[in-house]
Amino acid sequence: MKYSITKILNFGAGIYDRWAKHNLREIYKRLTELADLKGNEKVLDIGCGPGNLDLMIAEILDEGFIHGIDIAPKMIEIAREKAKERGYDIDYRVGNSTKLPYESCEFDVVFTCLLYHHLSHGEKDQTLKEIYRVLEPNGRYISLEFQEFPTDVFHRIFLKLSTGNSGIMHGLHPAELIEGNKFHTEKQIKGSPFWKHHHTSYRVLIKK
Repeated sequence: MKYSITKILNFGAGIYDRWAKHNLREIYKRLTELADLKGNEKVLDIGCGPGNLDLMIAEILDEGFIHGIDIAPKMIEIAREKAKERGYDIDYRVGNSTKLPYESCEFDVVFTCLLYHHLSHGEKDQTLKEIYRVLEPNGRYISLEFQEFPTDVFHRIFLKLSTGNSGIMHGLHPAELIEGNKFHTEKQIKGSPFWKHHHTSYRVLIKK
């Protein structure tokens, strides 16, 4: 992941927060439904952004605890402010998905939402390894990610300039990485497209 991505996310954090509130609420709701939260889980949200998904999770958990991590300090700053305003004790940290600052087998549930299009193929692989490591046995990994990106000239140029790695053209974590990292795919569901041609998929993976 190029450091320019962090700069872009920092600069646009406030705009993204407002956009996400209006455009991702139903996605967040679907993610929490797929997670089938019981109320006492320890949850990690990777690429948490301004924390909108975490606030929804906090409404469900009674005795559980939420951790959020994002590479952009401004996103974490916004997330902390919102959690404080709502009275939720959410542990937010600045960090990278490829080297999570958590113990092995620490979480019952891990979420990602629109994270993988920022990552190269190697970073996707390392992120899945880290998610597997921090999950409890039989822990659940719930995600909403882009499917393969359009291959027109505009997207190739834009993604090349913004990431420096053409591996980003496949936004979803590829099936071979799931198998290689020992996850079991419990569910894969087609999601609604963004801007008509950016298709998405939900996945529920289980650590076996």
